[in-house]
Amino acid sequence: MRPKREFDPQVSEGDPAQKRLGSAILYGFSRGLGLFPKPGRLTLSRLLKPTCVPDLGLLALSSALCGTCIVYVLNKEASLVQNQQFSILWALLFVLVLIAYRAGQKALISRTSSAIEQALDEWRCRISEKVARITLRDTEELSRGRLLDGMSRSYEQLTQTIVPLVAGLEAVILLACMLAYLVTLSVVAGLMTVVVAGSLVIAYLNIASGMQGSMAEAREADAHLARLSEDMVDGFKELKLSDGKLRSLLKDTVAASGAVAKHRSQTSEIISQLISTGNSASFLLAGSIVFLLPILSGYESGISRIVTAVLFLLGPIGGVVGAAQQYATARFAIGSIKAFEERVDNRLAPEDDGPDYTNFHSIVIAHGNYNHLSCYGEPGFGVHDISATFVRGEIIFITGANGSGKTTALRLLTGLYPLKDGSILIDGQAISNPPPQSYRNLFATVFADYHIFAKAYGLDDEGYTRLERSLNLLQVRDKLPANLSEELNRDALSTGQQKRLALGIALAEDRPVLLLDEWAADQDPETRERFYREILPELKKTGKTIIAVTHDERYFDCADRRYHMDEGRLEQVLI
Repeated sequence: MRPKREFDPQVSEGDPAQKRLGSAILYGFSRGLGLFPKPGRLTLSRLLKPTCVPDLGLLALSSALCGTCIVYVLNKEASLVQNQQFSILWALLFVLVLIAYRAGQKALISRTSSAIEQALDEWRCRISEKVARITLRDTEELSRGRLLDGMSRSYEQLTQTIVPLVAGLEAVILLACMLAYLVTLSVVAGLMTVVVAGSLVIAYLNIASGMQGSMAEAREADAHLARLSEDMVDGFKELKLSDGKLRSLLKDTVAASGAVAKHRSQTSEIISQLISTGNSASFLLAGSIVFLLPILSGYESGISRIVTAVLFLLGPIGGVVGAAQQYATARFAIGSIKAFEERVDNRLAPEDDGPDYTNFHSIVIAHGNYNHLSCYGEPGFGVHDISATFVRGEIIFITGANGSGKTTALRLLTGLYPLKDGSILIDGQAISNPPPQSYRNLFATVFADYHIFAKAYGLDDEGYTRLERSLNLLQVRDKLPANLSEELNRDALSTGQQKRLALGIALAEDRPVLLLDEWAADQDPETRERFYREILPELKKTGKTIIAVTHDERYFDCADRRYHMDEGRLEQVLI
């Protein structure tokens, strides 16, 4: 047996240094940490292509200093103009500093955004790999909605905050540099600015917790509305046939939409408080400089330079206010992603690759027990003392009423559900519980709730050749694209044709065991006859073990062995 292997994520393409930088930034957002540059030799390459958070801080600082220099140059030139003078050197310096500011700001936003997106790409790949490693039961307990949110939707929300956040980071540093310059012009004006900036920080801290709670409630309402929308699309046929069902669903949809509007409005109200407070404080600062500074400091000359500096401060203040809301959104989204990953991690366990079982002679499930969990976490319906033998090259039918436990038993047999009690034996040797991947690889399946992927994943050239042959056998090849390696256009097929496609793909996988859950139920009489009398015997001749759930009594004679399921218990029926 091969040794156990721990989780080994696939490595996505991209710049490793950029990914490390992006991950460091996201970690800082999630922990609320500041980003501070470290000492080191500053080079132009390091400045314009940062590979770590300190380098990013140096780039933001350089851009902010250039922005401050622009104000300084403008004030110098304005002083000369007042004295009816002009300096071409100051004009050239203005152009050079402006170019440097633009280059620095562009590099800051583009490099940081790229780094974060590459880090998110790595997160998505890592978490997707982990989700693929948990059991079917775990996915059912996590729920479809939480899985979709954790694997994709939270990233969309986070991506929208990246550019405003990066601009806000630069605005914070620019605000600090501009404030330092303002202090050199007037200490009183600098103190006024500190009071305004401090008021904004206090205002943000006061509403931050309320914003997080409101966003969490809005997210839950959004998720509920999304589930109802999915129900409307997935169950459209049923809704069109039942006016009462449609009205009831629409009633719930209206209520859910109202809840979304309510919680989003509450969030918007909190955000509006922050924005209006920031804008009002900015104008208050400008008014104070114009009206109060001359009274408080007796300042007469140079007031225009101070006003110019203050007016330039309004832009960074606005950027900081806008980034504060995006910062809260980013932290919330990152927290949601990390919480989802932790829930998945708690369900992960090292897994055996397992030995090669493809040449098995028999599979036996002995005294298997399993219970589903109710919505309250208590044991629900289950199967009990399941025992059955499946010999290589046999056709085995499983019969029983709907809801008797047939599908649950098959999921135990294939290793999709772990046994609560009992064991699975290959040629008399018990295997681990849950079974290793090499055991699950024995089965090609078409469950009653089968899913056809957009492409025939996992097939090589020989597999596509087998797929061509299988689809021709099932008389559905002409309904599909000429190139089967492209999208399969599954939605253009009828229900029966989709099942034929699903069976064709299962046959193309060429697994030793073929498991079919009521495959013939949606087929026309001619296809059903061919399936039982021709297709199954031909597959048996190739050595495949065929396990088929069926209600077609007239074809029971086609089986070598039949088991009947009744209220969660399985018994062999003599043929």
